[in-house]
Amino acid sequence: MVTGEFPRGVADAQGARAVVHDRRGTLVALDPRTGRVAWRAGRGLRPCALVAGTVVAVRIDAPGEPGEPLVVVLLDADDGVQRWASEPLALPPWARPALHDTDAFTLDAEPGHDQVVLRWTARSGYRGGAAPGPDRVAAATHEARGAVRVDLRGPPSVTPLPEPPPAPETGEGPPSAVRVGDLTVELAVRPDPSGVAVVLRGTRPPADTPVWEVVLDEAPPPRAPPLRP
Repeated sequence: MVTGEFPRGVADAQGARAVVHDRRGTLVALDPRTGRVAWRAGRGLRPCALVAGTVVAVRIDAPGEPGEPLVVVLLDADDGVQRWASEPLALPPWARPALHDTDAFTLDAEPGHDQVVLRWTARSGYRGGAAPGPDRVAAATHEARGAVRVDLRGPPSVTPLPEPPPAPETGEGPPSAVRVGDLTVELAVRPDPSGVAVVLRGTRPPADTPVWEVVLDEAPPPRAPPLRP
């Protein structure tokens, strides 16, 4: 059983399968009880829900760029094969969808038995340098919201829903840990001689004994500054 939101991804209610993403949006499916990786697939994907053996995700080819299309994709949870993709969702041209929630874009999922509701909020503000006048700030400030229902019964479909009300501000960042059975599954940074790695690991309390670890992102060590005469 999973208690809480899964870091960087989603899990089924039984805690038998989780799907997370690395920094490039490649999906990684694993067993959160053992850390065994089942498959890796795609690029520019953000997992939103895991329902009825289907991974519901959105594809963002250039995360953080304005006007980037947002496409709903369905993948088989067993092997990661893409089964279906929607037409691009109707986002404003200034929206900057991302692989994780930012000040400019947030995405929430409400999974059901055979459907998932996706709700997004996009914001923009003045991005220039010197302090502008109030008219210019107002012209650059936007906020828009939208929602769609992804139906998984029969032929998949995406149906626009009425614009949702503003979501309350929680002040909480993305989840970094979750309970899966008797394990704590967490994101962590692991330094080593070859650089720094972001890992997903399972530990057993109360001593936080490591049980498994999966590397999601690796970065080379920073270069030393050049010597000056």
